[in-house]
Amino acid sequence: MPAEPTPTTLSPEPGTASKTSFPLDVRFPVYSIAFLDDHRVVLAGGGGSSRTGVKNRLSMYSVDVKKRQISLIDEHELSKEEDAPMTIAVHHKSKAIVAGINSSAAQLEKGVNENVRVFSYTDDKITYEKRRQTITSTDPDHYQKVTAFARIGSSPALAVGTTNSQLSLLDFPDLDDLFPTLNYDGEEIYDADFDDESDMLVGTSSNKLCVWSTRPRGKDVEADALQVIERPILKKELACTFRAAKFGRGPTASNLYTVVNASPAATSGPRSRRPPAGSKKAFVSLWDTRAWKLLKTRTVSQKPVTAFDVSDDGTLLAYGSSDLSVGILDAVTLRPILTVLHAHDFPVTSLKFNPSASVLVSGSADNSIRVIEVPSASQRGGSSATYAVLMTLLVLLVAILIQQTFGDDLLAAARQAL
Repeated sequence: MPAEPTPTTLSPEPGTASKTSFPLDVRFPVYSIAFLDDHRVVLAGGGGSSRTGVKNRLSMYSVDVKKRQISLIDEHELSKEEDAPMTIAVHHKSKAIVAGINSSAAQLEKGVNENVRVFSYTDDKITYEKRRQTITSTDPDHYQKVTAFARIGSSPALAVGTTNSQLSLLDFPDLDDLFPTLNYDGEEIYDADFDDESDMLVGTSSNKLCVWSTRPRGKDVEADALQVIERPILKKELACTFRAAKFGRGPTASNLYTVVNASPAATSGPRSRRPPAGSKKAFVSLWDTRAWKLLKTRTVSQKPVTAFDVSDDGTLLAYGSSDLSVGILDAVTLRPILTVLHAHDFPVTSLKFNPSASVLVSGSADNSIRVIEVPSASQRGGSSATYAVLMTLLVLLVAILIQQTFGDDLLAAARQAL
């Protein structure tokens, strides 16, 4: 089946856009998203090695929110014999894109799976550069699920996590091991992220979060686990699993944000009952990494979260849920800022803020993306600073009422208490 040509300009169908967002049919399953700058985004995905006629690709688009459209700049077509790119990450200083792509079935049979692929980019072109294998398994069901760059350094560290329980730390661009591969006891790696100073790396599996020191480094140096956070137990009838963990940025750099999905625990026997409605929930938690103390938790969805991101300025969190919604939270208070209830027809596979956090793009295997205009700081309202002002005004108002009602003596006592 011949591949369908890629449209050069995409606009939403009439009646599908809302005031804050618009959906676009990109004609291929989107598995990962990365911004090159505020107005250029790369969508990664495709039909894999199946004979669907859907090309595997890295597609660079310009995003015009005012016109509500995206325009194709370059489409880098990948081998139809290999898997679709399942994850990508961008290093802006070196203008590099790293993708996770499984080798062909023929190569897998030979014990070869060169899953780490490196590309360079210019203003209008994506070019293949090199590849390397980190996955020891050649099972086609195992693939590179996580790719993350350290945030500082002209030669940064690169974290690669796979579904066969391996978390690798590589230098870039040489792709040499910085320390031996970490193993998560057979658990799939769901997420990985570096802190602002690139001194810590958090790796997420379903049952635990491990925070690793990235220094010292060396092929024979064992990584040091600074902190291990076991999955929480909320109620005995609920099974909780981690889905994501990311450090804050800038003003929230001392924070760690975790996503936990809860579902009914498996039961059997004559007394087993159907799980009650709403028993599948997703939580976002905020941790203080200086004391490794849990500060607050918010329920964000009645179904599992499937994707999570933190804005580059550290002020916003975004999540995609299997209830097909996309939400944005304040990173300090975890207060909801914006929710798109039916963002896609299938669950979100990836979402990403642009560098200025003015746009959020989500993608899905339903061949669609959604472009969301992020409310500006003045439009969001209710920030932590605003809360502080409101609380001050409330205290003053209470003081005035006390003075009018109970007299000066009680007011003086109230002032001393404050």
